[in-house]
Amino acid sequence: MDYKVYLDYTMELLSKIKIPSYIIDTPFLWDDRYDGELRKTILSDAFLINHKETFQDFINCSGKNNTILLIHDSFACDYIYIKLPDSKKAFFAGPFSFEKFTNQRIDDLCSYNSIPPRFTDFMQLYYAALPVFADERCIEAIINCLCSKLWSSYTLEKKHFLNKNASEYMYNDYTPEPTKQSIEVLEQRYNDESLLMEYVAHGDFESIDKLAHLNSSGIKPRLSDSIRDRKNFMIILNTLCRKAAQSAYVHPIHLDEISRKFAIRIESCTTIAQLETLENEITRKYCLLVQSYSLRKYSKPVQNIINYISFNLTDDLSLNTISAEFALNSSYVSSLFKRETGSTLTNFVNNKRIEHAIYLLNTTKLPIQDIAVQCGITDVNYFTKLFKKIKNMTPSQYREMIQ
Repeated sequence: MDYKVYLDYTMELLSKIKIPSYIIDTPFLWDDRYDGELRKTILSDAFLINHKETFQDFINCSGKNNTILLIHDSFACDYIYIKLPDSKKAFFAGPFSFEKFTNQRIDDLCSYNSIPPRFTDFMQLYYAALPVFADERCIEAIINCLCSKLWSSYTLEKKHFLNKNASEYMYNDYTPEPTKQSIEVLEQRYNDESLLMEYVAHGDFESIDKLAHLNSSGIKPRLSDSIRDRKNFMIILNTLCRKAAQSAYVHPIHLDEISRKFAIRIESCTTIAQLETLENEITRKYCLLVQSYSLRKYSKPVQNIINYISFNLTDDLSLNTISAEFALNSSYVSSLFKRETGSTLTNFVNNKRIEHAIYLLNTTKLPIQDIAVQCGITDVNYFTKLFKKIKNMTPSQYREMIQ
């Protein structure tokens, strides 16, 4: 039976979600890769040999033809074992987990397995690197798709492989170094943070959207309170995004406003789900901020002029007034501004005023006359004429449209 293409596809799909998988010989023989070298690292030599043999016997006794074997061990790691048809080969995948690892859960697992306290940091790093899928149906769907190509009918069995007589004497005397997988995940996390800041600085939310689990992947829990722990990392995310936007020459007034609002919202969250939703919004809003307010491409004089216009819309913003404000020659200002922005100073000011008018129309019920004044235009007829020229409708028509 030629099912290699289905196996290759399944293994590639699993690799995309960080689950290692293998085609192995039968009967099953333990390999230290299968648990990311967890047992090899923490167990003493004598207990390691015994544990490997026990696991091998468990798999070989439990594995059946036309059967998906889903194994859960005492370290809260899950594995998949499938004997392949018409072959002396088997499919093996793992480790991963169907439940998130909080500090409390890790403490409970260490207690259950009698793991000494000196291993706590190592175990936290190990579990931070373990792929987690809260919805068990996701993994089962992938494996069911594969097995539907292997057999016309099959069964799924769930088995537990537990250390019933765990003792602290099973473990090594020394404090272990992080596993290779833990190190790689940690390195990837820091690399992703650098990419995140680069993408925010360019307002590139589409690229950020491809960075999965920005604020949680590869980070070991630091507090027993999972909500507080996640909030602290969200505060870090907010700061990273703010500094990235600052590097794009977004004015501190805009940065402080968005950062303050997100800080308040982070603290108001009461569930992990709310924080995960907010994570996506934080990165998206900072990208939009950069797209709207980044002055990276302008020279310092033009940056100063644009900021001055944005924060003084009700003032006299004529060429002569702005030139005098910055002690610059008006002809120089006019040519420099047009060359860098592609717009005359007058048109730029008018567009900024109408942008602010649109914001006020969207967020307030102020009369059109008052909106005109807040945009620096006292003549409501001129304001209406300018608005229509830029938006192809009057302010009143715009308000009716949005209502």
